[in-house]
Amino acid sequence: MATGSPNTTGADRPAPVLAGRADRSAAGRPGTGWRPSPYLGFAALAVLGAVALSLRRPWGADFGLHVAAVGRLRDNLLDPANPMVESTVGGPYSTPYTVLLALVVRLTGVPAAIVLSAAAPVNLALLLYGLRRFVALFSADRWAPVLSLVFVPLLWGTDALRWSGFPTLRGLVLILPYPGTLGLALLLIGWAALARALAAPTPRRWTLVGLLGGVLVLVHPFTALGAALGALALAVPRIRRPTRADPRGAALGVGVALAVVLTWPYFRVTDLIGAARDYDAIHRPLYLDPLARYGFAFVVGLPALAVRLWRDRLDPLALLVGLAGAPVLAGGLTGAYGLGRLWPVVLLGLQVAAAVELVRAVRAGRSGGARAVRTAVTGVWAAGAAAAVLVGFVLQSGNLLLVLPRDHLTSERRATFGTSSLPDHAWVARHVPPGAVLLAADPAVGRDLLTYEIRAVAPPWPGPMLPDEARRRADEAALLDPGTESARRMELFVRYGVDWVLEPVTGYPWLDGYATRVVTGPGGVRLVRLSTADGGR
Repeated sequence: MATGSPNTTGADRPAPVLAGRADRSAAGRPGTGWRPSPYLGFAALAVLGAVALSLRRPWGADFGLHVAAVGRLRDNLLDPANPMVESTVGGPYSTPYTVLLALVVRLTGVPAAIVLSAAAPVNLALLLYGLRRFVALFSADRWAPVLSLVFVPLLWGTDALRWSGFPTLRGLVLILPYPGTLGLALLLIGWAALARALAAPTPRRWTLVGLLGGVLVLVHPFTALGAALGALALAVPRIRRPTRADPRGAALGVGVALAVVLTWPYFRVTDLIGAARDYDAIHRPLYLDPLARYGFAFVVGLPALAVRLWRDRLDPLALLVGLAGAPVLAGGLTGAYGLGRLWPVVLLGLQVAAAVELVRAVRAGRSGGARAVRTAVTGVWAAGAAAAVLVGFVLQSGNLLLVLPRDHLTSERRATFGTSSLPDHAWVARHVPPGAVLLAADPAVGRDLLTYEIRAVAPPWPGPMLPDEARRRADEAALLDPGTESARRMELFVRYGVDWVLEPVTGYPWLDGYATRVVTGPGGVRLVRLSTADGGR
């Protein structure tokens, strides 16, 4: 494996930093001149699609939390309150990403939800740029990034997840504005920057690596763990060719990253590490039925890794899969399910390896340099990959319909195409102002209401950095318990400043005694204004 400085082969782009000789020769032919990249065309179409989605705002459940975080920073940039509940304890939500968006909101006056939605195509553009840069480390063939662009969202399984930080097609449609999407982009861009710094060390390149790493730790710590493992996978092969500048450069990069993280004024990363196990329960679904979740990537990607390992026992993509796969396995065995957030890193290694090696094998077959048996094996492999991609597209493409107006997506159409059903509590927001506290039994309702900056009694997402989280959950249960005495319920209403209650169709027998105004919503759900909100506090 070549690890020296990148050199130009006379093609339309530099040779990859980490590719072997066969990949370098595939970079192009002398004298061909510049040709427009097919990847650029596909990426542009994807970004245009993201623009259309941002106008519809079909975002998933986390969207409300991020809107509320931006809103709190808009109100108080120096000392933001908690986005989920009425508490002065902020938490890990004030990241460089949300601070930047809050500054845009403050400067323009545009609502936080619109600004966050507008970030969706920007995040996707950065993600696609990062993917192109990362794939270029392993192949200079112009079609390797294109195939990676197909494999990364589609080569998952028959039941691909919709989860922040998981770039499945069905999930990306819902999570484009999330910090997890930006985190993936920073991860890929950071790996590409690290590879360049390893190949041709300069203080400027190492400083950039440190800045990217530090910002990533703050924006999305789960993804930062995967980035660190990927950095190790890229650095280990350099042991065979150590240079005097590498240790100093690495120290500079680590120092810059630590400076960024340790000087961030809003929260301490060490607090997040200490609270990591509190997120395990919510991450348990990442380990359910892994064959259905991730099977296609392993079936298509493992042969590619085998080829790369046969060629180089320290292949970075193989190391990436192994280094990220070990904690994923450990998480499943020990119940530390938060480590399941490393699944995308494992699959990314498989998907990129499959794309690079398939393109390489097809090129070899077309040039006539491959044996008949090898050509046949490549054909079977390519056919299997194509079938997996086709199945993945059929099963995941239903969420692309979310670009349509909501009234065009009937329940029958959603069921036919597997389109996600998203909550819609805009009718509540027409009556309840931002900043009000609303009591709802269903945490999913509370998560959606955060989109309108409507707070809850207990955080609808885990809030381990809230010192009174357990008490809030117990008090919320007491408020909803029909056996709670009236005086106790009134005390809790006043303590938490509850203004409204969202009553399900099954009803709360105790509620009418506190009501001053009732609004009937879809399906018979009632929105009840409390007497305590009108001066009874």
